[in-house]
Amino acid sequence: MEYTTEIYNHLETQLNEIELEAANVLDEARQSYHAVEAALKKIREFIADYTFENPAEEIRFFKEIKPKFYSKLIYYVRLFETETNRPQGSVKSQKKYFLRRLATIKRYSEDNQTFYKYYRSGASYMDGRYFLRDKVDLLIGFDVSYFDGDPQFCTSHDYALAMLLANEEMVKYLNRSLQQLAPAPDHQQTESLLQELSLGWADSKAAFIELLYALQTAGVFYNTKNKSRADIKQIARFFELALGIELGNYYRTFQEIRIRKKGRTSFLDRIREMLIRRMDDTDDNFN
Repeated sequence: MEYTTEIYNHLETQLNEIELEAANVLDEARQSYHAVEAALKKIREFIADYTFENPAEEIRFFKEIKPKFYSKLIYYVRLFETETNRPQGSVKSQKKYFLRRLATIKRYSEDNQTFYKYYRSGASYMDGRYFLRDKVDLLIGFDVSYFDGDPQFCTSHDYALAMLLANEEMVKYLNRSLQQLAPAPDHQQTESLLQELSLGWADSKAAFIELLYALQTAGVFYNTKNKSRADIKQIARFFELALGIELGNYYRTFQEIRIRKKGRTSFLDRIREMLIRRMDDTDDNFN
């Protein structure tokens, strides 16, 4: 279903732009919600006039495609709610608040553990009952909100799957928020060391951004807290702090680099040539 892929890719681009340009988390959640809502509307209109070729294609849509969109909608609603209701008091009260949120997610997961274990295991033997329309079965359970939805755009478990995916993202966000409230390391010592090293970037910002995207694409950095690959935002922020530079809207700069008529990787090409020349000169000196 190429049309849904195009919409999803466009949505991902929109969400990346919003994340980079939003004034704060609430602004990001609000803008992102409207972007996802518009994308879901297009998907709903498409499915209203679409006839699935076979049950396998219908299952794929309600198991793999729709939940990707709907989980983002749920996530940004939960994110907005979480930050809107966040206590403004002490660190202790904020920690208790985030822990309660995590406990709520845990209870929901426990209530749906049979289905979640099925999905996480990669099984497919129940897909026909979970992800085909008009297959509601009390014996396997379902969310009563199913009856409030469009029967042509809902199955008994696509919402539960979307909730699972959204909750996974919320757990990451809540854990990050808790980590930010943890006692800070000795920043004075770190800053002193950075000042002593006195390193700065001597080339253009565009060149630095080209290098950052190359390193992130190669996956050479990882997040030491959760052992996952670092995203471009994390890498950029790290080097902004380490080098004392302001990269600005690096996403937009990358788009400008991407559409260069020639020399899309001019900086990488230049330093590659310089390194090879240095190696050649070293070889000549040893001969």
